[in-house]
Amino acid sequence: METVAATRSLGPIKLVDGVQPAHVIAKLFATFVGIAMLAGVPMLNAYLLTEHLNIPRGQQGTVTGDLSFWVEIVAIFLFYPFGVLADRIGRRPVITFGLIAMSIGYVLMPFATTVGELLVGRIIFAVGMASTAGILATLSNDYPQEQSRGKLIALSSMASILGTSMMSLGILRIPSIFVDRGFDAVFGGKVMFLTVAALGLVTAIVTRFGLAPGTPVARRKRADTRTLFASGLRSAKNPRIALAYAGAFAARGDLVIKASFLILWAIQDGLLQGMHPGQSMARFGIMMAFMNVVSFASAPVFGWLIDRINRVSAIIIALVFASGGYLSMYFLTTPLDFSMWPFFMIISLGSSFMMKSSLSLVGQEAKPAERGSVIAMNSMCGAIGILLFTVIGGRLFDAVEPWAPFVLAGAYQVILLVVAVVVRFVAPGRDIRLQAALPRTIS
Repeated sequence: METVAATRSLGPIKLVDGVQPAHVIAKLFATFVGIAMLAGVPMLNAYLLTEHLNIPRGQQGTVTGDLSFWVEIVAIFLFYPFGVLADRIGRRPVITFGLIAMSIGYVLMPFATTVGELLVGRIIFAVGMASTAGILATLSNDYPQEQSRGKLIALSSMASILGTSMMSLGILRIPSIFVDRGFDAVFGGKVMFLTVAALGLVTAIVTRFGLAPGTPVARRKRADTRTLFASGLRSAKNPRIALAYAGAFAARGDLVIKASFLILWAIQDGLLQGMHPGQSMARFGIMMAFMNVVSFASAPVFGWLIDRINRVSAIIIALVFASGGYLSMYFLTTPLDFSMWPFFMIISLGSSFMMKSSLSLVGQEAKPAERGSVIAMNSMCGAIGILLFTVIGGRLFDAVEPWAPFVLAGAYQVILLVVAVVVRFVAPGRDIRLQAALPRTIS
């Protein structure tokens, strides 16, 4: 691809040489649909367990945790190879493959008649997830110049929030709409999943033709495969990258806990109140929409802050919100009570800021030629976090109380907050305001 001589920008976001605004718009659309698909599986899982598979209430937390365990095992083994592949052949073919694989998973899941068959669909989805999630994060760091990194990550976050809102306000309501019109709950669930699959296939076409081809370095300067495979672990010697890895462990685990166990909690409380799962999902969708509004409104502020202060300091601020939000779930009586909105506001601010600050820090510190691999390692740490938090959290959900998985996550974040403060004093890194934007290209 030819390098564009003049610096291009999308609003206040300055782009690296070779990236055009149209590439960023295609990336934002991929984020809108891709994150909705990623967030949708834990959201919709509770409906499958209740209506399609008739899993007893007392077993749903454990089954949810076990399904997530195997999905994350697959992701852990694939995140890194996909990251290395993206550094070798480019981001575009990898993410396009991922969107297609996720769509196939969405097609298979609603037709499952046993937990084992559901697991097959989830594993195929996991292959696409490992490919898509890492590349979306990498593109957020590839396209902007250094002083605009936080802004593009914030804008991408806003696109992902809109996608999640589409899932909670639109897609989650599909079964209830069909049930109210006389169709059975299983038919409504199939329509819900197939709708998402169709969106994924459309997005695969957008990424294939809309994203910038190549990688941030010229072909002749690309690292060899052996170097790329070693780069993720080697980079952890940098304490700020190690902190970002630990932050991803918390951030991605938190998001899945929030999506999986809050909606499961809502469905179970709804059954006690005489509501069918579709009604519970629709009602809780309003609360999800509120959380998304909070995250959406705060994203530009967090993006501006990330580009103005030391990025380790940004993680510290994020951890204050996150730990407070997750620990506060101990006091939540039911997720269907709209008077509980202050708790949901705090947890939304914390989980949203954690994702942005962790991704900004690792993108700042990673070498451009190895960025796909390093961010893949970051995603791999997140997958391990999901694995541990969901498996342990699922059992705590069934054996203790629905708030238990959230307190587990909050306790980890308190520990990480102490570590982040230490890193800020002993290895703060360069002041972002003093860093000049380095000339880079997508070649």
